[in-house]
Amino acid sequence: MNAITRIVTDEAAENPRAVIGSNGAPPDPTPFEIVRDKIGKLYDEAALYLDGEPVNSQGMADDIGNLLNLIRAAEKEADEARKDEARPHDDAKAEIQARYNALIGNTKSVKGKTVLASEACKKALQPWLEKLEAEKCAAADKARKEAEEKAAAAQEALRAADAANLEQRAAAEALVKDAKKAERFATKAENDGAKAGSSVFGRAVSLRTSYRPEITDATAFARYLWTAHRDVMDEFLSAQAKRLVDGGARSDALPGVVIHEEKRAV
Repeated sequence: MNAITRIVTDEAAENPRAVIGSNGAPPDPTPFEIVRDKIGKLYDEAALYLDGEPVNSQGMADDIGNLLNLIRAAEKEADEARKDEARPHDDAKAEIQARYNALIGNTKSVKGKTVLASEACKKALQPWLEKLEAEKCAAADKARKEAEEKAAAAQEALRAADAANLEQRAAAEALVKDAKKAERFATKAENDGAKAGSSVFGRAVSLRTSYRPEITDATAFARYLWTAHRDVMDEFLSAQAKRLVDGGARSDALPGVVIHEEKRAV
């Protein structure tokens, strides 16, 4: 009897049933315990075979091949046991998720009530916030222009003031003070964005600036990436080459690509 046959025979003899009169019979093993013990034995058997020595006979190769098939079968059995044990928890989680998705879900297939209501609020506020933002930007531009004009006038007055004329000097310094006040006002205006809602109820609604790229010259952009971000281009090109080769393309259809044939045990 070889080692593989012994494993199969041992499995058939396991899990003894309780007999009449045996009051202290152990409980039946759980599905996890069954696959745990089976995989443990297979692992130990693999450790005996795979000790670093190369395969030197067809018999040894067949034994290892058979052992691999037993390992695969045990792996499948363990995965099925895992699914069976997890199924009640998965079902409970799915039921909870479904209930809450109706309220707060935000996926391609489900939009909860809070998401729908929030999107409606934002859509209604968007035109008003844009109008208010435009007005504030215009006011900020005006304030900045006035601040720059007052600053220039104050500097000119300082240069023109006679150091011996205290009245001229005082007037120039008053202009400087007024220019600084205008600068603070302009800065405050520039930082004052359009908002809706009171801080009493949380964060005020405002406009958020984002940037969306549009490629107008793919060749120019590719050249830029090739010189400035070569690692990104290498990673992208490698991924595309693998996708094409996995789809059946070969070297004659892929200029600049060498395809290496590899064989692996499956």
